[in-house]
Amino acid sequence: MKKFFVAGAVLSSALVMAACSPANQSDSTSTSVETTSSSSAEVSDAVITTENAVVRASVEDSDMTAVFATLVNNSDDEINVSGFTADVDAASFEIHEVVDGVMQEKPGGFVIPAGESIELAPGGDHFMIMGLANPIEAGDEVTITLDLADGSEIELDPIPARTIAAGDEDYGDLGTEGHEGHEGH
Repeated sequence: MKKFFVAGAVLSSALVMAACSPANQSDSTSTSVETTSSSSAEVSDAVITTENAVVRASVEDSDMTAVFATLVNNSDDEINVSGFTADVDAASFEIHEVVDGVMQEKPGGFVIPAGESIELAPGGDHFMIMGLANPIEAGDEVTITLDLADGSEIELDPIPARTIAAGDEDYGDLGTEGHEGHEGH
């Protein structure tokens, strides 16, 4: 009986070691599991993640667009987002807010409290990409990099561009200059 127990323990150890060896990583099942585990770890380790993130696809005769999302602070510290950039050719990247129905640049950005989130939405705080050299088409992906008040940066996962109805938003005659009279956003 002892021989079977020892043999079983040796066989079990060999199977466990073989399953963890690099030679078996080509097996689609273990690769899939490892990829899933890595992705989950990356998401949970990210300081800021997004939910419902979307870039508005460019509309005809406009060289600007908006970015909407819920930004989730997964850290134990508040995060002060002072600006952002994107991987598109544009004249400016601005954080906007709506005050008394008028859209305007938001000085100083915003703070995401520790463990909480902030929504970037039409009619509220949101990101504006202005002076686009080329349109952003539905189906494109845009990578946003957040500039933090402490001088550091956080790159977000790519955000899909979608066609979004304008709703009550009115971009008026804005080009890349000024925001006065930008109402209804």
